[in-house]
Amino acid sequence: MAETDSRWQPVAWRRRALLALVVLGQTAGAVWLLTESLPGATEGVIGPVLLAVSAILFTWIGLGFWTAAFGFLMLRRGGDPYSLNRRSLLLGRTTAKAMTGSGHRIAVVMPICHEPVQRTLSNLRAVYQDLERQGALAPFDFYVLSDSRDPEVWLEEQAACADLADRLGAQGRLFYRRRRVNLKYKSGNIADFLRRWGSRYIYMIVLDADSLLSADAMVRMVGLMDQNPNVGIVQTAPRLGRAQTRFARLQQFANRCYGRIFSVGLAALQLGDANYWGHNAILRVQPFMAHCGLRQLRGLGLFHGPVLSHDYLESALMGRAGFEVWLEPTIAGSYEESPPTLEDDLIRDRRWCRGNLQHLVPLMTMGGLRFAHRLALLTGILAYVASPLWLLFLGFSGYLAMVGPSAEPLLPGLMAAT
Repeated sequence: MAETDSRWQPVAWRRRALLALVVLGQTAGAVWLLTESLPGATEGVIGPVLLAVSAILFTWIGLGFWTAAFGFLMLRRGGDPYSLNRRSLLLGRTTAKAMTGSGHRIAVVMPICHEPVQRTLSNLRAVYQDLERQGALAPFDFYVLSDSRDPEVWLEEQAACADLADRLGAQGRLFYRRRRVNLKYKSGNIADFLRRWGSRYIYMIVLDADSLLSADAMVRMVGLMDQNPNVGIVQTAPRLGRAQTRFARLQQFANRCYGRIFSVGLAALQLGDANYWGHNAILRVQPFMAHCGLRQLRGLGLFHGPVLSHDYLESALMGRAGFEVWLEPTIAGSYEESPPTLEDDLIRDRRWCRGNLQHLVPLMTMGGLRFAHRLALLTGILAYVASPLWLLFLGFSGYLAMVGPSAEPLLPGLMAAT
């Protein structure tokens, strides 16, 4: 178990207590207004069920709002003094020269499966060349980890990787591997790499096919891990970029408008109990291999088979092993792309929906998890359970409004019809 620097923990509990106070206070007020305004809200079976559903939904809304409010306050005060990045800067910034002289080996892995080959490798080429320009390339090896099944696709991947290695002079540093047996999707792809080559590396930086990380960001991530041996994962907050379609540009605009406020607030509340998002992050290899393996679910339906949303569970297991997990939105130079069309977004969201709902099993059966990680699993589940709850809320409230006794609006000036 890691020796944990616990100075941030009392701060985290105070912040979370304040969050609970304002969220529960807001929820209590909303439920009271609903009780007084809606006829029959406390009668029979439907009324109390409606109030319980509304309490869950208002709590869910309140968590999002007050997380963003925390982020706004942190940005107004110039940043979070308890963030890992800010505290580590007091010890000095890690330079590329110091990093290359440490003797550490770092793997940069990019799991892919039927991705646009040239576009994907152009991202990897940009990362490689930026490290080379900064004089920080020496500790890094690059792995393209393919799960593609179509022979035409993986043959193109193999040829493109060989060509890229030739053009970059990266033989012995850039590798292509395709699995013959696809088990456990992306998490299985990473696990296969770690079984074969993980012992060679102290850290692993995970990229998606659409990820970009600047050399400065990668050097900073490595520096944070070097300075804080109790940290198991550092997650950056990638910004959306390179949008081409109208749908993707709308997503990118929304991310620029409020993404930073929300991520800063989330980081301020989680501190060392943050979550891993599956990419644009650095992991400490040995504890990840030792503690973060995932078994297949043995239930029925969606609760059977590999866990799709593996990243939140992996960070929870890292925390259970005594290591800290940090979200650091102040690390600049981290980017990803959004799905180009609504159809692509819905396909991804369907996968996330199934993966988040699968978290019900470990949430109820896995012992030793930190409270913050359990709450993260629960809020991930609520992200998809909230939709049917809203439908239930609208149906029950409409029914009570039609069949219940008439009532005067509680706030006539605001709610009465003119």
